[in-house]
Amino acid sequence: MYFNNPLRFLILSLSFSAAAFANNDLESINNYDYSRYLEENYQRLYNFEPKKLWRYSTQGSIFGSPKVAENGAVYIGSKDGYLHAYYPEDKFHNWKFKTEGEIFSTPAVSEDGSIYISSLDKNIYALTPNGKLKWKFTTGDEVYSSPIIGKDGTIYVGSNDNKLYALNSDGTKKWDFTTGDAIFSASPSIDNNGTIFIGSNDNKLYAINPDGTKKWEYTTGGYIYSSPAFAEDGTIYFGSYDSKLYAINPDGTKKWEFTAGRSVHASPTVGKDGTVYFTSMDGKLYALTPEGNKLWEFAADGSIYSKPLINKAGEIYFGSFDKKLYLISKEGYKIWSYKLDGFIYSNPVFGKRNSVIVSSFDKKLYAIFEDIQLMPSPFELRN
Repeated sequence: MYFNNPLRFLILSLSFSAAAFANNDLESINNYDYSRYLEENYQRLYNFEPKKLWRYSTQGSIFGSPKVAENGAVYIGSKDGYLHAYYPEDKFHNWKFKTEGEIFSTPAVSEDGSIYISSLDKNIYALTPNGKLKWKFTTGDEVYSSPIIGKDGTIYVGSNDNKLYALNSDGTKKWDFTTGDAIFSASPSIDNNGTIFIGSNDNKLYAINPDGTKKWEYTTGGYIYSSPAFAEDGTIYFGSYDSKLYAINPDGTKKWEFTAGRSVHASPTVGKDGTVYFTSMDGKLYALTPEGNKLWEFAADGSIYSKPLINKAGEIYFGSFDKKLYLISKEGYKIWSYKLDGFIYSNPVFGKRNSVIVSSFDKKLYAIFEDIQLMPSPFELRN
């Protein structure tokens, strides 16, 4: 089905029908092959031009993803060592908090507005919504991993000291779990049963019970920087530097694997229909069935470290080392791309005013939105 976006479909239909009625060409409407027309003219039809809504500059390259809070703030960490709070609609409230090391991680925000961020100074920081330090917890090595928050308020984060930490909301340690190597870039994931999953540089994915005991482990052929995603049936999807995407049953047994052209760095995303989307350093976005069969692939012009983001229409955003933010249709066609001034390593997120926010190695944070243009009808394209 090509018409997965109702707004695009409406504009296309009006454009198509208006031209036909103007030419008394009702027979053309009945006989025209919509699918063939879309195949031939997809990019011209989807004339939704991406534009910059706003831009915020830091003093260092940005590896982490932004976090949009309910109070209107956009939080982002930078290699300049600061956690930045940017208020696009009220810049008077902007603030930044200095850590003692570079920040590669993505912030987490709790229900009370507290912000959690990790730093290469070995610390996990908890801040108030106005940027004041609540507490910090020191691990045994640099922390690249991003913190996440469980339903009970527990903060989970990995460290290069090989450990996954569970911290109480007051900053005290609940427990730690030791893996066989550094937890370099992987961030934890939690399923609906409260099981915590973490990948390690020992090539293993660990499933950990809420009390910190090991449930099971699964060994791959490469580092695991990918955070698992979950299907409704409990299937666990994650990527590895052995170039494979894995589908694992809840009991830790392998369901299937799919081999990409290069390492799979980013986390996969599962669509509402069960389709599994993931990217690879081979520069491709892949779409797979829940059974592991390839539906399609889309090639960007550079390696991809970015996790796919799916909108309500089923369209997919991702960033690439070709410096572009892409929007791809559910069927695998490019709708548009927007070029920034630096490589995109991080994951795009949704912002206000129908925007998508993405960071870049050019030290900047961008909000991109679509400017709707009237698209030509099939009859105009044919003439």
